[in-house]
Amino acid sequence: MIGLRNYTRRQALAEAGKVGVAGAMALAVPPQLLAQPKPSALASGQLQTLRAAVARIVPAQGPDDWSAADVGADAYILTLLAGVGKIYAGGPVRSRFGRFQRLSRVKRIGWSREVKRLRAVYAQGLAQLDQMAGGNFAAAPAALQDAILTALDDQGTDFFAALYNHTMEGVYAHPVYGGNRAYKSWQAFGYAGDVHGVRFPRIGPRNAPWNVYGGYAPEEMALPGKGPT
Repeated sequence: MIGLRNYTRRQALAEAGKVGVAGAMALAVPPQLLAQPKPSALASGQLQTLRAAVARIVPAQGPDDWSAADVGADAYILTLLAGVGKIYAGGPVRSRFGRFQRLSRVKRIGWSREVKRLRAVYAQGLAQLDQMAGGNFAAAPAALQDAILTALDDQGTDFFAALYNHTMEGVYAHPVYGGNRAYKSWQAFGYAGDVHGVRFPRIGPRNAPWNVYGGYAPEEMALPGKGPT
């Protein structure tokens, strides 16, 4: 992680606290990009390289800690690369998603072009990671992986910029986007929920994750993660 924007995960959490939860939530890609499951946009070898790379962007800092890969940042990126789907809101049930607004034709064309561009960026960048690691980035020692990623960061490559930004989004955005598995990053800095979300008090137990982390207003957040006071 050293040299990658000069932030450890703990430092990134501190910065998130400075800009506020709203700023952290703004990292998420638009819900328009959340599609139904599709065949992966990457080959199996590329998937391994991607997972190894995101794991070094936000690394585990001990045996009981988690990395970006552990909370699904790679899955978030794959969802982004999968293509344009329906607009929908997150929650424990999705029976009403069909009534939600769809992308306009212009926006659909625009996002389709952007996804196509990103697929090319990732395909070239992941191949470069393997080449710089002697053929298999995922199998390289962590120190070598960090050195390679730092070199790409210093060069200001489009691939590293996309990888870094998307990894941060996948770690710290709402789990509905595919990352932040089990709300682990929110728990790490005591964030009790997306204030733009909606609670579902009659669905599941009171301590269900969508009730604990899914939509408390600021005045209800005196005890982070504990719900209304």
